[in-house]
Amino acid sequence: MTEVGFIGLGTMGGPMAANLVKGGHAVKGFDINPSSIETFVTNGGLAANSSADAAKNTEFIFTMLPNSEHVKKALFDKNGAFSSMSENTIYVDMSTIHPFETDAIREKLEGRGIKMIDAPIGRTSAEAVKGKSLLMVGGEKIDIETTRPLFELMGDTIIDCGGPGTGSRMKIVNNYMTTVLNVLTAEGLTLARSVGLDQNVCIDVL
Repeated sequence: MTEVGFIGLGTMGGPMAANLVKGGHAVKGFDINPSSIETFVTNGGLAANSSADAAKNTEFIFTMLPNSEHVKKALFDKNGAFSSMSENTIYVDMSTIHPFETDAIREKLEGRGIKMIDAPIGRTSAEAVKGKSLLMVGGEKIDIETTRPLFELMGDTIIDCGGPGTGSRMKIVNNYMTTVLNVLTAEGLTLARSVGLDQNVCIDVL
């Protein structure tokens, strides 16, 4: 059984942390929303009373948060996880944040000898519940392999993107393409309607 901390138990993080529990690990979870912690405990998790508590005496600490400011607060604010991480901790950020923020966080952690993996996820909350997310992973290969058994409980497609920071960068590219393709699809269907095509027939063809 591995001791794991998980910060961010929302729509995506909650199911991901629950899948780690289902995999037989002792997972301490924290979220600023008390109801998210209650749900996590119902699913077999352990409640942490702060980010620092979630990281205390754990081999791995995960964050799954909305943006870089949330990640930095969870790590470095008063009662943040950084205060209770040890040099043996592997920190995994699964949030989608600016790659330069990822680099800055990694640099600060490395000053204490803490290893970091950036591993933002793709697909939807439905896949997160099923443990079938896409993980875009950036980090040292030895750290990725050490963490892989946990990754495999959360995703069925785990891609080493090529070193520290590359997971975060790949997610930005992935999101960019998704946005552009959504806009292109909307423009194409608008054009189809404007020239008198049936939208459902157009969708079938496309």
